[in-house]
Amino acid sequence: MLTPEQIHSYDENGFLVLRDLLTPLELRALQEDAIVLRSDQRGHPDANVLEKDGTTVRAAWAVELDSEACARVYRLPRVLGAIKQLLGQVYLHQSRLNYKAAGTGDIFQWHQDYASWVHDGLPYGGHRDMLTVLITLDDSTPDNGPLRFIPGSHKHGLIDPFYDTTTTSYPLHIVPDEYMETHFSHIPVYECTFPAGTVVLFCGNLVHSSKENRSQQGRRNLYFAYSRDGNRPTGKVTRKHKNAYIMNPAPYVLQEIDDSSLADYARGLMPA
Repeated sequence: MLTPEQIHSYDENGFLVLRDLLTPLELRALQEDAIVLRSDQRGHPDANVLEKDGTTVRAAWAVELDSEACARVYRLPRVLGAIKQLLGQVYLHQSRLNYKAAGTGDIFQWHQDYASWVHDGLPYGGHRDMLTVLITLDDSTPDNGPLRFIPGSHKHGLIDPFYDTTTTSYPLHIVPDEYMETHFSHIPVYECTFPAGTVVLFCGNLVHSSKENRSQQGRRNLYFAYSRDGNRPTGKVTRKHKNAYIMNPAPYVLQEIDDSSLADYARGLMPA
């Protein structure tokens, strides 16, 4: 359960860091499944997006389809319960595994997630409407392109974005440089440098980015985007996705599963 202090911190900053929510055993299961998700061995390889080199997987969408660990973690009471404290009844809008390859992993420009979700027909993107759960599968360090936040930037609401189709292999609705300079240059950037297994909640209007991976190790993050049940897509999709797996085609109201479910699965993966 989130404390009143944690809820206030989320409301003010637009994000909340939750440490030690997952056990080492549970983290190991997610890490093992992530190896398959980034390969042609997953059941839906067409859900993966490649870097500009045409071979390195940049993002694996709809992870719950091909990973039992992922299918369980986002419904654990200690995860889903925290989300429901903030949003009420929720459904899963999308999920993905982001990978930054060693030495070459590309950037994500400054952006808001809701700037993309609004094109999915979602009418509301406030901090009590939609949020994302980030799970770090590897240590996030200053050198491997950690996520970066502008604290409190969600209070600006949806910022009129620029649709950038050229900077990276992944088209993105970005916050214009002029807006960043005018409104956020005086705010210290919060860099998400955490050990593997850290859980972070951040809302759909929070401005965030990540730099390239300059380290010699790849870096993986899992993301699960939740929306409150009353914030359903209207059907007015204004920009169709090139990848059919980006948006959950059959969202349903989520219910918690047994809190030991992920650990039970993880134990089955370990050699006797």
